Amino acid sequence: MQPQIESFLDALRKSALSLGASDAGIIPTTIIPVDSQVLELCRNPICENYRNCANCPPLVMSPRQFGDLVRRYEKALIFKLDVSPEVLVSEASTEVFKQIYKITIRLEELAVQAGYTRSKGYAASSCKSVFCRNVKCRALERGRTCRYPSLVRPSIQALGVNVFKLVQEVGWEIYPITKDINPLDIPSGMVAGLVLVGA
Repeated sequence: MQPQIESFLDALRKSALSLGASDAGIIPTTIIPVDSQVLELCRNPICENYRNCANCPPLVMSPRQFGDLVRRYEKALIFKLDVSPEVLVSEASTEVFKQIYKITIRLEELAVQAGYTRSKGYAASSCKSVFCRNVKCRALERGRTCRYPSLVRPSIQALGVNVFKLVQEVGWEIYPITKDINPLDIPSGMVAGLVLVGA
């Protein structure tokens, strides 16, 4: 990797931290696990956003397509927000996911502005749940576009990324958190975002 790219990636990692990320790291894209089986989490039991959001399965690119895309990049930035499990199973989680989207978008913008114009950011959770919870996804209406095109991106889970494997590969702790668990039984919570960096 060229020194100029190394320097930029380090600066991008520091930007993630200054924007509020709890931690961030530069990773080779070869460790990003993309698996179509991840989408079973959307289908069984079926998620309310499945087929109802332009950035959710099966309307977003397939895991196979995303895997092909990832292979065109060498490096990515992964970042996380540490969040208490109690927050992640409450209505307050919406604000956490909004923060992930904002950090993702800003990091993508910084990369593009620095000349890495193929850079693409991916957030966490469905953008419909975060920004359009009680209304229809306007991007699915004929002749209309997304209400928040500058804010929303597909989540890494929606594209088939096995977040558990990826986070463990990076060396961060992660625990499954669902709405039917007792958050007091979970040591810690986190959500993650990803930016593929390419010129």
